[in-house]
Amino acid sequence: MIQLSPRDEFLSSLDKHRRLQLPTAVTGDLCLETGLDVGDGARTMYRPGRQHSSYVYSVAQRFPDEWFGAIFVVFPLLASLYGARPKIRKSSARRNGICLYLNSRAIVLFKHKSLGLPVGECSRIASIPRFVRNAGDVGLQRFVEGFQYADGSFVGGTSPCIRLTTSSVKA
Repeated sequence: MIQLSPRDEFLSSLDKHRRLQLPTAVTGDLCLETGLDVGDGARTMYRPGRQHSSYVYSVAQRFPDEWFGAIFVVFPLLASLYGARPKIRKSSARRNGICLYLNSRAIVLFKHKSLGLPVGECSRIASIPRFVRNAGDVGLQRFVEGFQYADGSFVGGTSPCIRLTTSSVKA
């Protein structure tokens, strides 16, 4: 099992107050959640390091198609990994989605600095992070499971298959 070194300086006073926890090892659940993140997640830093800065990690799902998974799969996974209950809101009428999000400096910095995931506009960049590749077959399988949940579909008919689609400029 690959060990991680989450740093205490990532924790804001709000993170400490909520007793937020960061994963200390690469587990199947972390790889699964990273697959979801690469497919449907976003990490945003607004005015980092300044007074009134904002750090948001969110996972967006389509509504009503994916609300069941958002409530019964994604919500408990995030709560278990980070020890904080995500907030849920409906996104704009134009996007017709449901969004789970955590306002947390520690999670955004952990994902960016420890796991190597980009911050900001990243919907056009999808690749398997190095820590997942180093985790072996189980980590890779769980990552693909999460990515399939985010950007995959099941196609029936005479030749049923699982299809993964992404608009990523990387393949």
